[in-house]
Amino acid sequence: MARFRFLAHAAGVVTVTAALLTAVFTSPASACSCVPSTEGERYERATHVFSGVVRSETLEAGDPASPYDDKYRYAVAVRTEYKGDVPRRVDVVTPTSGGLCGIRLYPGVEYVVFAHGDSADGRVESHYCSGTRPASAGPPVTTVPSTSTTTPPTSTCATATP
Repeated sequence: MARFRFLAHAAGVVTVTAALLTAVFTSPASACSCVPSTEGERYERATHVFSGVVRSETLEAGDPASPYDDKYRYAVAVRTEYKGDVPRRVDVVTPTSGGLCGIRLYPGVEYVVFAHGDSADGRVESHYCSGTRPASAGPPVTTVPSTSTTTPPTSTCATATP
């Protein structure tokens, strides 16, 4: 009887393990991957960099068959422009999916927004890799650090003459 219980338990463990492995290896990948960069490099790539307070959040549903085209639209009251020209009130749009590098912003919080796109329609886009962050960390870094790892020689080389 104990042997039967052991075999039943082992069969259950194998079944559950197989089901979990199937679920893990057949589910779609959902990871955001960004090229490593400094804030200065993100500043250079951005079309617009500004600080502002999020006033509201709206979910824009896309195709019901695909959850990957839903977007959040954040209404932001701009306080300071660092780069580009944005209206005093601009909508920041981002994917809802973290796998598509979407970001979550919260009403009442001030952010430094690194954004892309033409702001003429009062709308810009931002995502995780853009560099948007809480403004409490200070103004954006606007310079790119030097990439040189070598130092120039401190003295001239003597050359031998025949």
